[in-house]
Amino acid sequence: MTEREVPLEPVRPGGLGALLERRRSTRDFAPRPLSLALLSLVLRAAQGRTGDGRRTCPSAHALYPLAVTAVAGDVDGLPAGVYRYGAERDALTLVSEGDHRRRVSDTTLADRDWLPRAPVLLLISGDLEAAGRHFADQPPQGRRGERYVWLEAGHAGQNVYLQAAEAGLGAVLVAGFDDERLLGLAPAVVPPGHHPLGLIGVGHPADRRE
Repeated sequence: MTEREVPLEPVRPGGLGALLERRRSTRDFAPRPLSLALLSLVLRAAQGRTGDGRRTCPSAHALYPLAVTAVAGDVDGLPAGVYRYGAERDALTLVSEGDHRRRVSDTTLADRDWLPRAPVLLLISGDLEAAGRHFADQPPQGRRGERYVWLEAGHAGQNVYLQAAEAGLGAVLVAGFDDERLLGLAPAVVPPGHHPLGLIGVGHPADRRE
């Protein structure tokens, strides 16, 4: 059969297409605090509840194995600290006081110089073992559940990117970090029983974006 190219319809301006056009990874953040209102938007985009009681991200069997931890250092109306986002109550719970952005960034493989300049770092983590047990009957045995968790983390990350673009913020996903160092931080940043999946720096972008 001869290959035939079929041109697609042009993209219409506005809507989701416009956000996808504007979505970029921002590695240069302005020295400007993030408001608590804007932080609330990106947290809800990552794991917030919808009107029917579900979440903003699809989750296999509605298991919701993810957690979002905000490592806040420069957020108006929020003292510096490590906070766990709870979707059920749409609230942050303080885990550890103080600005921990530098020590979290120091666990990355190549991003420790610029990442602490983001006003807040969002740590996405997941309970891989619980997902593995839940989906143990699905092949490949012992691995299907973990794949679902990674896919869900990708949905959460893209939601943050799109919400950031809509709000005029910058965001960047960092997945290159030393898992053991991040898990070993004291006081702990990663929730008990969870595996770190990604860090997302969020803030106001400086003039240069890439």
